[in-house]
Amino acid sequence: MLIGNRNSFAVGIEPLSPSWERRFPPEFTAWARLSLWINGENICRNLLDGSDSVREGVNVPLAPIADWLVRSWTFLEFEERPSGFPLGISSRNTVRRWGDSLPPAEFGEDDWLDTRELWWSRHFLAAGADGAHLPNVSLIRGGDRLFIEWAQADFAGSPAPRFLSVDGRQTIGWSEGEETLSDFVSFVARWLRDSELDDVYPWVSREDPLHEAIPDFSGALQAYTGIPADVLRGRTGSHDDAELRQKLGLHADERDPGGSVITQVLRGLPPRISDTVWDLVWRLDGESQSATGFAEELRALALDAVRPASDPETSGYLAAQGLRDYLGLNGQPIGDVDRQLREVGVNLIDSNVKCTHERMLAGSRRGCGAAAIINRTPRTSTPWGRRFESIRALGHLLLDPYRQDALGAASTAFAQPWARRRAGTFAAEFLLPSEALGEDAHGLDSYAEPERFLNVLVRYGVGAQTAAYHLWNRGFLSSTQVRDDLIDQFSNVEPQ
Repeated sequence: MLIGNRNSFAVGIEPLSPSWERRFPPEFTAWARLSLWINGENICRNLLDGSDSVREGVNVPLAPIADWLVRSWTFLEFEERPSGFPLGISSRNTVRRWGDSLPPAEFGEDDWLDTRELWWSRHFLAAGADGAHLPNVSLIRGGDRLFIEWAQADFAGSPAPRFLSVDGRQTIGWSEGEETLSDFVSFVARWLRDSELDDVYPWVSREDPLHEAIPDFSGALQAYTGIPADVLRGRTGSHDDAELRQKLGLHADERDPGGSVITQVLRGLPPRISDTVWDLVWRLDGESQSATGFAEELRALALDAVRPASDPETSGYLAAQGLRDYLGLNGQPIGDVDRQLREVGVNLIDSNVKCTHERMLAGSRRGCGAAAIINRTPRTSTPWGRRFESIRALGHLLLDPYRQDALGAASTAFAQPWARRRAGTFAAEFLLPSEALGEDAHGLDSYAEPERFLNVLVRYGVGAQTAAYHLWNRGFLSSTQVRDDLIDQFSNVEPQ
């Protein structure tokens, strides 16, 4: 049987009646040849050591895998980023970089590594393998998307499978991924009940184990924001969960901690938040309630434009091109960024607050208005840095999903990598349109000529790094070396 859609994400199950020794109750039944289908590919196809016969799946007990999903569900559903380390576009690389990095001052080395191990154990399927041979698969939620990444797994001992799909990455709608995982766990629960193993796990008696458990609001809130609930209670002066929900802008009966501007902004901030930045979060929430006139039709236009895209960079480019066409900008430079944002209903605020990491905060409410706060950082203290972060805010406001009719974003290293990169390429394309660059190009690397590159910086009001990366990404530069040389040469040049 197949649970889900093999062209996006599905679990294949071929029941087995094992003749081998089974060690403990979860292995007594629910054995199957398991296949995982991602983007039309069965990533469980493998060759066993010493054999040249391809197997279409791996023979595993399903109960421990289902139990891992149940135990990890709060974190799979709400922990969209590690609490103490920036999440990269690759979850595997994040784990590697985390292991190679030195702990911050507030962490001891053991606690630092324990925190890393805890995050890994909640998001990597191998943590639920219980000795079974499974591909190295990670599941990370990001807003309304589920990011699935897989790679070759290394096993101790022999015989062990060698998976034919080496590595890959796929993104699907969160609701689709949730439905597939929920149906899989429910199937395993029924199998265990039919085998009279109702007491092997506490969730087996439930028809829908992933959704029938009583939600732990405090745990979900900490997973989502990266901040302990007791700290949030202290910050808001709340005495219980009901009051905390109210102070954070969440509905009284809402189980999703991501349904407010405040919590969505907190999700994108570093774990240690200063009093000053907390004040900015509250200010943004107030501004997003009082602002009016955000052009919601532009969201529809932008979201429609990105439908063909399968990566954040392409999404940003397509949305910016669609918006420029709609506004009749053609290849013209954006002269007055503030006026441009006002015209689409975004209240742009300069906080004049000095921050180390928090360059920008943005928020909106469906049917109301939108606001963005630009803080003073080394980047935004330059005219081109402020322009870029202002348009990045617009990218978030147009492309990030509403959650319970609220949207919040922050421009920091802790922001969601997909959304951050999508908004960043949106800003680069909106400020520096590829159409105009193509019309003025005189061949590959023509923009690497110092005079022409400087003219791009001056004409379009962008910084050297933005321009060089954009030119490279859009195919106007021949190599990363040319790109990096331009950045080194012009990084301290202030366009006039």
